Amino acid sequence: MQRAIILLLRGVLFGGSYAGMFALGWWVASDTPAEVATAAASTAGQQKVVNLRKKLDRLPDDPDLLLEFITTQLQQGDLQAAYDHLQTLGQQYPQRWQFGLLAAELLRTSGELAAAEQQTQRLLAVNPDNLSLLRLYCRILLERGEPGRAEAIAEAAWQRVQSPGNPGAQGTVDAVPYGLLLADVRRSQGKVGAADQLLEQMIDRSKRRRPDPRPLIAQAMLRQDNGDLEAAQQLLAEARQHGDSTTIKWLDILSRRWSLELTRAPTQTPAQPPGTPPPLTTP
Repeated sequence: MQRAIILLLRGVLFGGSYAGMFALGWWVASDTPAEVATAAASTAGQQKVVNLRKKLDRLPDDPDLLLEFITTQLQQGDLQAAYDHLQTLGQQYPQRWQFGLLAAELLRTSGELAAAEQQTQRLLAVNPDNLSLLRLYCRILLERGEPGRAEAIAEAAWQRVQSPGNPGAQGTVDAVPYGLLLADVRRSQGKVGAADQLLEQMIDRSKRRRPDPRPLIAQAMLRQDNGDLEAAQQLLAEARQHGDSTTIKWLDILSRRWSLELTRAPTQTPAQPPGTPPPLTTP
């Protein structure tokens, strides 16, 4: 769980990776259990936290230091300290919504879904079309057993960013990630046909303008989920034709990973997720 939060932290503070565009179920960076730290490593980590805190007293706005400090707390397994620090930073820098997002994500991963929802709602009231906030809000709603609300939120955002009454807005907002969010919410509910239909519409639309690899990648992941590896690989190959060098490298890694998964023994038992951490205390 700590590894997943650290990846999210890097994404929201410094710009997400290509793999981060699927935040619900299609997140390629898997959430794996953290290794148990030795006593020596724990002591060294605690000393690092102390040293970083001193540096932050001198350079409180340094984003690299902020990242390293919170990451170190998470690596130490001190979720409460990381959460408290994020809350303080959110109060000091209210314009930086990233701190509130990360605090809400820590609440979610600790099982405090109601508190996480409330915090995310407050952030969305100020920034209703923020994609990162919408992704987290939909995930919280799905985990609370409210798929209808999650789909309604995602669909409303998708309709807004397309701005049919304001054609000029389409040049300023990248609508594709909002469509991918809606497709992923539908997929997570088992509405595979509806998700696939939306992705087909997005692919057709991109072909009429400028080919975009992202809906093709999402559709490939949908095929992979359904066990159709051949179709998934074909879609990845098509997406590869329209990607930049970074995207192509990422697609090559994904393609190899899927090929390796196909060769694994079917009786292999997947790793169990780590235990749920203790709830965080909120004001």
